[in-house]
Amino acid sequence: MYVMNDYELIYLIHSEQDDIALNFMYKKYQRFIWKQVHLLNINKREHDDFHQEGLCMLQKAVLTFNVHRNKSFTRYFELILKRHFYQLKKKIPDYEIYENPSFCQSAVYLEEPIDLPHFQSILEQNVFNNYFLEERPIKQISKDYGYTHKQIYNTIFRIREKYKIML
Repeated sequence: MYVMNDYELIYLIHSEQDDIALNFMYKKYQRFIWKQVHLLNINKREHDDFHQEGLCMLQKAVLTFNVHRNKSFTRYFELILKRHFYQLKKKIPDYEIYENPSFCQSAVYLEEPIDLPHFQSILEQNVFNNYFLEERPIKQISKDYGYTHKQIYNTIFRIREKYKIML
């Protein structure tokens, strides 16, 4: 049985748009992609998304690989994959916002006066009153005030940061 190397497979993909060769490349680098995903130490919910991105990067590497650059395909693909994964990892928020703020139902409340942070905008005041005090869902706040979900998420993050500074 003859096994083709990466250069032969890439030649077939470039010159003849051979789907079988491309599928073989996917199978060949499947474990390598999973290894890189697991080395990132990300949440398990993100693993499948990163794996799909890895497959997209494999296709990009196959289509853009230049044999004349004196670099092996594996190293070329690894470079592209790691750079893309690090960029994606930076975009993952490191905090979790719940759609419904009912997670506070079992909390113990103390009867101490609380200093409220100074809000710089009407948006922050509206989000604070509706999300934190009235415990309204983000979708409802967005619908009532015309803010985008992203604006509300960012505002919640800013309010939480102000409270961290106060503590």
